[in-house]
Amino acid sequence: MSEEKPAHAPHMAIKLRKFDRVCPITGYKEGSIKVGSPVIVQTDRGVEYGEILEYKFGLPKAQSRDVKLKKVLRYATAQDIDKVRGLPDLEEKAISISAQKILEHELPIKIVSAEYLFDANRAIIYYKVQEGKKIKNLRDLTRDLSSSLEARISLRQVSPRDEARMCGGLGPCGRPLCCAAWLEKPRHVTVRMVKDQGLQISPTKTSGICGRLMCCLEYEYGKNDKGGRS
Repeated sequence: MSEEKPAHAPHMAIKLRKFDRVCPITGYKEGSIKVGSPVIVQTDRGVEYGEILEYKFGLPKAQSRDVKLKKVLRYATAQDIDKVRGLPDLEEKAISISAQKILEHELPIKIVSAEYLFDANRAIIYYKVQEGKKIKNLRDLTRDLSSSLEARISLRQVSPRDEARMCGGLGPCGRPLCCAAWLEKPRHVTVRMVKDQGLQISPTKTSGICGRLMCCLEYEYGKNDKGGRS
């Protein structure tokens, strides 16, 4: 009698180095990849570092939305891992230099984070525009940063919700932020939804660390109404 196979096969994915990005692996043969192994992969952004993970109950909903996996190039060597260990120091330096350059260029923006790809020849600088301000272009800043950091620079604007998702933290409930832990995309929460639940708008009680209405205020909305929400 043959051994029964599980009803749902585990899902394999590559967890990239930063921001808990998870890229599914498709078209592989069972036993051909080693779970837990560090790997060098090709994505639509370039060459990156990650780890092969197995998800027995499906991939997390907060999987990668802005990076697409093309292929696994090879298992990472000891030299590769040593190189990756040095990237956080490069990123801290990039954040510091970027903040200084913003002051020099007198731009109304704030640096949120920095990310180097595996080969360290490309860096992505994440920034947020100050509320109520506008920017015409950042070409001069990009050129200045490319020269100072000796790398190809991409500047990417993020929203307050994106900033919270990238940086993480704890909500007023004492648990990790939903947007950083499992939410695929932020919920659309309105003032009316809050008031319909008998709550008063309060920066300390109804707003998240992003300064917007908390996503969790949408979870229970309408559940007590007759028939619930569609």
